[in-house]
Amino acid sequence: MLPSRCSPRVRRRNPPRGADLHSRGWGPRGPWARSSAEPAAGPACVPSLTRTQRLATGGGCLLLAALCFGLAALYAPVLLLRARKFALLWSLGSVLALAGSALLRGGAACGRLLRGEEVPSRPAILYAAALGATLYAALGLRSTVITVLGACAQVAALLAALVGLLPRGSITALRLALGRLGRGAGLAKALPV
Repeated sequence: MLPSRCSPRVRRRNPPRGADLHSRGWGPRGPWARSSAEPAAGPACVPSLTRTQRLATGGGCLLLAALCFGLAALYAPVLLLRARKFALLWSLGSVLALAGSALLRGGAACGRLLRGEEVPSRPAILYAAALGATLYAALGLRSTVITVLGACAQVAALLAALVGLLPRGSITALRLALGRLGRGAGLAKALPV
């Protein structure tokens, strides 16, 4: 019987190409190869998944998220009639995109969040709460009005999180945007030419 690919004996006899690069975090496929801090069996928060399984699962989640976003875009013309279905598809797409990116990001970041070493930002917590509230209103309560309110809160929290990522902060970006759209600011004043 042949030894498996993960057998330590095979690794000692046949070192991989570019073994010196592995010690610096660069594998034969680039900088996304497994880091030395991550165990071979998988990250700390999902120890049963291998790296290949994690990549396939994360890619599958991102493909399903794209499908949900595409189906939600098809409901955009009839948004007033099917608001709950649109919000449900958009929220499921957001959950799948977050899950896929968490799987692709790796176990070290997930473990830090689960152990409480890293604290998520306030807009990220608000976005997750609005996302959960939208899903609960659409699936549990089946109330269109509460679902629409949850979706509006979700959009506001997402915008707050994105504005908070700007280099100069949210206050400077808000002042710049309002200054460009203020009274007397025509197209000629807004353009740099």
